[in-house]
Amino acid sequence: MGKSAKVVEQYSSDDDSELSQVESSGDEQLQSPSGSESDSDDYMEKRKAESARVREQLADVPFDQLIRIQQQMALKKPKRMLGQKEKSQVKRETKRALKQQLGKGSDSESDDSDSDDSGPETISAKSSGPHGSRKEILHRETRKMPTMMSSKRPVSRFRQVVDISKPKTRDPRFDSLSGNFNEDLFEKSYEFLEDQQRDEISEMKRQLSKLKDKDGRDARRIKRALESVQSQLSAKEQKKRNQELKRTHRKMETEAVEQGKRPYFLGKRDLKDLEVAQKFNKLKGSAKLDKFMEKRRKRNANKDHRNMPYQRRDD
Repeated sequence: MGKSAKVVEQYSSDDDSELSQVESSGDEQLQSPSGSESDSDDYMEKRKAESARVREQLADVPFDQLIRIQQQMALKKPKRMLGQKEKSQVKRETKRALKQQLGKGSDSESDDSDSDDSGPETISAKSSGPHGSRKEILHRETRKMPTMMSSKRPVSRFRQVVDISKPKTRDPRFDSLSGNFNEDLFEKSYEFLEDQQRDEISEMKRQLSKLKDKDGRDARRIKRALESVQSQLSAKEQKKRNQELKRTHRKMETEAVEQGKRPYFLGKRDLKDLEVAQKFNKLKGSAKLDKFMEKRRKRNANKDHRNMPYQRRDD
């Protein structure tokens, strides 16, 4: 601590001497504007030697002491201000000394660290609490150095004493507290929507028949809406048929279990076969059966063609 205090005094005395030298040189330049070049060279060499000496002394000073030196130098107000060139040179020397000190600390601490510890790291932390909604930026040069934050930002008067749990929004439709979802009850309660969709289909067909331009903008809009409602209605009907098949199969299996047989659970493939058989029985004896079978043959042919190799294998 004594060494750092001496360095502070020496640094401040050097700065005062530099100020006096700048003032005296300014007076001499005012008195004798045609000074010799040798005097200016000596002055520059002396300045360089003094800056090198100050830099060497600052390189061994701890980081917190360098910060105090900066603060003391900022609080000092000389009678006459330095020129722009001298001020920038003092700032550059101080920054260079700080960088040297930081480089020494990081080299001594991270000899066996990974390659990703050497780069600077920026951590953005959101201040928690009712009054801390602003975002704080924490920065550190390496991973093993302490984080730094701006000292210009005032400390908040409010302190988070007790951590309060953040309120979470809850949708009662999908919450377990609202009970289990009963699909049959839901369909019975909202069965009137299907009747409304059928009425919409008939109304759109009537509007489409009244239009003279069947390829106009209004006709295309009505056709898109009609196809959408029809696909929704057909999907609901298909779902109802699948549920009815499952109910029938479950009832048959329950009776078989009561007779001492083992139950058989339907898979997706079995359900698909039952759907095809039901549709075939429904279309039997009508003109639509041939169309249905032709469409099914084409689909199966496309599947077989997809599995065929495009190129003959070389023997």
